Amino acid sequence: MKRFATGAGRRASLFSTAVAVAAVITVFGGATASASDTAGNRAMATVTVATLPIANALPMDLGIKKGFFSAQGIEINKRTLQSGNDVVLALANKNGDIGYLGFVPMMIARTQGIALTTVAASEVEGTSEADNWQNILVKGSSSIRTPADLAGKTIAVNALKGVGEVMIKAALKKRGVSPDSVRLTALPFPSMRSALNNGQVDAIWTPEPFLSQVLSDGGRTVMAPGPVLGKFWPIGGYAALNDWTRQNPGLAEKFRKAINQSLSYAQAHPEEIRELLPAATRNVRLPIWSPLVDRDKLTQLAKYTKEFGVISTLPNLTLMVPSSVTGGKNLQGTVGNGFITLRLDGKPVTTLRPGKYTFVVADTSKTRNFKLVGPGVSKSTSVKGTGRSTWTITLKKGTYVFSSSGRPVLKRTLRVR
Repeated sequence: MKRFATGAGRRASLFSTAVAVAAVITVFGGATASASDTAGNRAMATVTVATLPIANALPMDLGIKKGFFSAQGIEINKRTLQSGNDVVLALANKNGDIGYLGFVPMMIARTQGIALTTVAASEVEGTSEADNWQNILVKGSSSIRTPADLAGKTIAVNALKGVGEVMIKAALKKRGVSPDSVRLTALPFPSMRSALNNGQVDAIWTPEPFLSQVLSDGGRTVMAPGPVLGKFWPIGGYAALNDWTRQNPGLAEKFRKAINQSLSYAQAHPEEIRELLPAATRNVRLPIWSPLVDRDKLTQLAKYTKEFGVISTLPNLTLMVPSSVTGGKNLQGTVGNGFITLRLDGKPVTTLRPGKYTFVVADTSKTRNFKLVGPGVSKSTSVKGTGRSTWTITLKKGTYVFSSSGRPVLKRTLRVR
């Protein structure tokens, strides 16, 4: 345990954002099932979940409120901690059954002898600078305009040798900029805004709600590392010790069903998630919640994590994310007044293999919708409404059509084989 605490203490995970966000976000919603949920049901099983005080973790709170966990015979005992490292240590010390944390701290834990296994997925990053909730920002008056302009500049991250360093260096490398050309300095997230405005640093890598605060100051986004590495880049989920999942396979499965239902509901009802946040932070950018794990992107994340020195050996990802956690891809659908598209990793897609997929659909038209019809599937967005819709569905062999109402007719074919 000491080895993880001292080694990983230098490697703050993505979800160590909780240390900073805790100062500005108060999580509302029930921590445990209500008495009415459990009355008359003496078979309820209590699951202690170590979680973090950030908006990304709110689907569990909403799921508790909606009764998704009690319907599975589970009462949640929620313990709010302050970092991904705290969650790992709590699980290792048997001070929790399941923990909410990022894939990077899971990798660190596994390579240091703490056998964590994923119980369920949670969220992914966005597709561009515009919809991502965690970017590299500069002052509005800065001469830095492109990722190449970051060479020789100082970027604040929440910790060195952590996921911020991994993401930034990997994204710079992909953009043709030497990862060693930037200087990284560690600052707490709440301190970054003033450090940027005072000229102490040239740029900052920060999540919500600090991202929105800097943009409100007139700041600009220079790069969104996650979307540079891949659309819907994997972030993290819920994990437990191997021993716990072996001893409680049925309970782990019920938790997965309840949290997956919570993720899907939260994605479809963002206004109910925002109601759980303080009024001052309700306009922050929310992540995309998906119960699927893109194993190819996760493998690449592990390679980046090793390449940039956060871990010394690659973890066994088959054990870290077992087959009980559904693998799949996230597809990007878009419909506007005169176009409709469906993309995988940014490229138009016309054929897919059978399996699970999460469709993230951006409907930007008030006169059109995005409709998907095929074997076992009939989904559509509102014709008059706009916004983002998310559907996690199983595609079977056959022909699917995604189309839009209105004139001219917009129609495309998707073959699954």
